[in-house]
Order: sequence, then structure tokens, then C-alpha cells
Amino acid sequence: MRFDFSAPFLRIIPPDTNLGEAWESLCYALLAAERGSDNVIRFAPPDRGIDILDQRTRDAFQCKSVELGASGTLPTKPSVESLSTACAHRVSIPWKKYFFATNGRYTGGAQEEITAEAVRLGLAPLDEVMFLGPEYWAECCERHFERIKDRLHYRVTVEEIQIIEAFRKARYYPQYVTEYSERIGRGNYKIVVTNNRTPIELEIPFSPELTVEHCLDVAKQLLGISLEWTSFGDLNTSAGPSLSITLDGYAQGFSKTLGELGIKSGEKVQLWVKIVWRDGLDDATPSSSDTYAMLRLQVAHEREAAVRDRGQVTVARKEEIIQAMMWNSAAHLARGERSAPNY
Repeated sequence: MRFDFSAPFLRIIPPDTNLGEAWESLCYALLAAERGSDNVIRFAPPDRGIDILDQRTRDAFQCKSVELGASGTLPTKPSVESLSTACAHRVSIPWKKYFFATNGRYTGGAQEEITAEAVRLGLAPLDEVMFLGPEYWAECCERHFERIKDRLHYRVTVEEIQIIEAFRKARYYPQYVTEYSERIGRGNYKIVVTNNRTPIELEIPFSPELTVEHCLDVAKQLLGISLEWTSFGDLNTSAGPSLSITLDGYAQGFSKTLGELGIKSGEKVQLWVKIVWRDGLDDATPSSSDTYAMLRLQVAHEREAAVRDRGQVTVARKEEIIQAMMWNSAAHLARGERSAPNY
């Protein structure tokens, strides 16, 4: 996904005091943008099992969040309790459809429990109880980013020790790592590395004496991007990334230093991730099923059915894998951890 709603990236803006309230505020802002602010109201606690109500359609929304966002799983009991409470107050707050608005996912077992509770309450699960997970809210963010951008904080400040570790992980010889560390430590020079696949921005200490290639290697390690290809057996295709550093949309030569390119402290460069696909499987890389299980990704079947070109489906799948890696690595950096898990 292009957007991530886990704890490191969701701003808690007063009067909100915790992640749950911040998530509810983001959902409210997106629903108001989607459905019209005059139609959507938000309830203060106690919420009677409903956080947000569309007065025109009588759609009710209950917001549930977990710190890990799309990488986490939501507990079942609070959702079951909210649904029961909403049904108990359905006369005083009449609603037609009940939506769980979540930044994470339910397990299959959890969804079964919620569905069973809906049946016990006399509801038709497929018609009256629905689930809007992080993919839905990410698509809303795409449409209304200017309305909600202040609620998301995607700039991560990277420490010098994390840069040095990135050089080590990129397999630079120790003497070069020491030399680059000294160059970085000599000046108060920072750059901001953006990318074309997510809104993540990395503010990193660097040196104008280091090259574009150095910058690319560091960014690749910090964002956890692997150059390995992934095979998709059901499509008989495979895909992998190609990386470059761009300025104003133009790829830069690896040997140029940042100083030679005129990049001043505080300015932005972009890590450009191009995804290339081809017919046939790549036996040297993980299968698509292994990769998806590892990253806990779910491919929306209806979305893929609408995309009839195998190449587009292949690229979309690989993009989701890369985005998941990037968000996971950025979350570790934001929490001050020195390295993210290697996939």
C-alpha cells in the first residue's frame, strides 16, 4: 500500500490523546471528504457502539486500530462488544449498515466470530455488517491527501549510526565505512531522500563528498529494498526492481558527488524505484505464495480481475511487496531501531 497507518506515522493531534482517537479522527476526515461534511457526524464517548454516522445513508462506522497497522491483527472481543452495543441502541440511533473501519486486519477466525455474533443479533452479515480495512483507507488518502496530510507524519529522521550500519549492510569494506563516517561527521550536512512508491521521507546525515551511488546504497538499505526478483506461478511471470537517484525527474550518474550536483544541505533527492517484469518464472527467487505469506499481504481479487493485463498485475503485486518492505523498515527507523528484519 502507498499509505501506512501504524503508530509511528499517525499524528496524535489534540484533543486526541492516543492512537485510537487519532485513527478515528483520520477516518472522520476521510469520510467527510468522501460523503460531504454536512452528512457525517462523529459521536463523543460513550459512543453507543458507533463512532461515526452518515446521516443521509444511515451508515454507521466503528473505528478500531492496532499499533502495527496493516502488519498487525485486531483483537476480536472489542469489536464483538461494539457491534452488540450498536444493536442495543439501534432504536435511538437507527442505522442500516455497520462498518468496521480498521487500520489493521482481522484474522479469519476473528472475522468468523464477529460474523457469528452478527447472526446471533439477527443481522445479515453480508448486507448489514462490513469490513473496511487499511486498503480502503489508503485509496481514500489517494483521493483526498491534501485534506488529511497533516494527520500523517512520514518524515523519518535517521541517526548517523544508522547510516554507518547501512554502509556495512551494503558490504562496503571497513576502511571505507570509517572514511565515510569521518566525512559525514565533519559537517552539518543533511539531505532528504523521497521515493516514488510511498510518501516516506528519510532525513539523513550525509556528506557532499559522497556520491550518488553511496546515496542509493544507503537509501536502499534503510528502506529494506531487495533487488531480488519474485515469481508469480499463477501468472507465469516474474518481476524485480531497478533503482536510481533522480533530481527533477532525471536519473543521475552514479559517480557524481552530491556537491558536484549542487545539492545543498536540506534539499531533496528521490530514490526512483522502477519495476520490471517478464514472462516466465525466476527459479532463484521466492515464490509469490511464500512472499505473500511472509509479508501478510492480501491481493484483492476483484481489483485484479479488473486488470486483465498480466504485466500490470505482476507489477502491482511486486509493488505491494516492495511497499510493505519499505513501510516495515521505515517503522523500525522511526522507533530508533538500528536495523529492520532481513527478508
